[in-house]
Amino acid sequence: MMIIYKLLIILSLITIINGKEQLYQRYRSPFPYYSKKHVERKEQQSQFIINDPQPPPYQELWYMQTLDHFNFQSKGEFAQRYLVSDVYWKKPSPNEKVCQGPILFYTGNEGDITLFYDNSQFVTNVLAQEMNALLIFAEHRYYGESLPFGNDSWTSDNIGYLTSEQALADYAQLIPAVLAEMGAEHCPVLSVGGSYGGMLTAWFRMKYPNIVDGALAASAPILSFLNTGVNPETFNKIATDDFKDTSSEGTCASRIKSALNDIMTISTQSNGLAQLSKTFSVCGSPLSDVNDLINWIESALTYMAMADYPYPANFLEPMPGYPINVSCSALAQQQDDIQGLLEVLHVYYNYTGQAGSCYNMSVFTTGALGDASWNYQACTEMVMPVSSDGVNDFFPPQPFSLSALTQQCQQQFQTTPDPYWITTYYGGSNFSATNIIFSNGVLDVWRSGGILETRSDSIVALTIEGGAHHLDLRYPNPLDPPSVTQAREIESKLLQLWASEASLLKQRK
Repeated sequence: MMIIYKLLIILSLITIINGKEQLYQRYRSPFPYYSKKHVERKEQQSQFIINDPQPPPYQELWYMQTLDHFNFQSKGEFAQRYLVSDVYWKKPSPNEKVCQGPILFYTGNEGDITLFYDNSQFVTNVLAQEMNALLIFAEHRYYGESLPFGNDSWTSDNIGYLTSEQALADYAQLIPAVLAEMGAEHCPVLSVGGSYGGMLTAWFRMKYPNIVDGALAASAPILSFLNTGVNPETFNKIATDDFKDTSSEGTCASRIKSALNDIMTISTQSNGLAQLSKTFSVCGSPLSDVNDLINWIESALTYMAMADYPYPANFLEPMPGYPINVSCSALAQQQDDIQGLLEVLHVYYNYTGQAGSCYNMSVFTTGALGDASWNYQACTEMVMPVSSDGVNDFFPPQPFSLSALTQQCQQQFQTTPDPYWITTYYGGSNFSATNIIFSNGVLDVWRSGGILETRSDSIVALTIEGGAHHLDLRYPNPLDPPSVTQAREIESKLLQLWASEASLLKQRK
């Protein structure tokens, strides 16, 4: 009866939160944290961020992981990195039948696992302490230092082992092995992840309910695929609305649209690309294709919407709190629309002077340099269509083109993407599961592919008004909107409830 009473309270809070909101293809990553360069740059920029408490110390460990989980003829292995912190863990004694210290397992995504550990402090600092939990953060194969073939991991002979299915099988094999070593086989396991990691966390619970007992999938666009009913235009419409909503007249968005139209017009004129190259301080050779410029601008505007946090952060690039508001205020000081757009881009690409005196049009985030792993995934199964129509958004019209993507992928990887496989394998909008929380921020462009409606008392959707990309996983901040504070309370209560239920089911005989 007490469990039912708690659940009714939680569901009532959910209702309160959710009631507030009713030709040139780029490889899109929900969470573009990538390379070692990005790690080093984060350390250099640490003074820019508000001084949140450090996450608890961890051990860096390695597990000899199976290379191919789906081929019994293959005997290959590789060293997979994972991080463990037992600072808050209530480890069960050998004679203790019921485990009181659950496992919080982070499903690593497209980047160095230490970055996710450092940027998920609601998990590492708050949930772990509240739940007396053991923290395990596992690195995704082919990212960070978990490279099956070292520097040769991206050759055509070696990269084929990079799939979401293999990554989930890695986690399913790693968890029982680690818990057996620690005498914690009977402890509940709760998976957590954000963005692509949130997608993996949801899919992990769906595919391996025998391994993981509940999941928190933050900003997880599991419906951003074909055959799910999601309109690929919604992504760019959300970005446009974020800029539009900075004023009652929507002036910022309309002027950005005007600037982009002017850019397209200038590009068709004699010496137009040279003029644009000078206006936008392009590094090196002048522009040869206006799409390179448009793509670079689009990246800044959509990534600003993703990282529109209420306080200074360097999630993708170092930016002030509510960077869209700041950039629109800067635009308003300029009479010329293109000059106003330059002020907007400055907030994303060069707020602390990090870009120097010119802009590299191939750089969307510093960590995106030289990374092939996500590009390969986008060229095989992670086909996440995004389009613009120039009417409901401020970008020049550009429909999603599977044929253009296929041509691009065949040239780079000799692969043909399968845009339907993810939906077929994981279920799309028709998935079957229990004990998953899906949280999405209203400001986040990836909300376009998220689960936005609660389906049952154990498939719970939280919509966070004023929230950007997995804001709820970040450390609580006095500047947070009330909705994210409420969301975290619900997440904590549900995870504790599911852990309690699982601990009884898993108790030692």
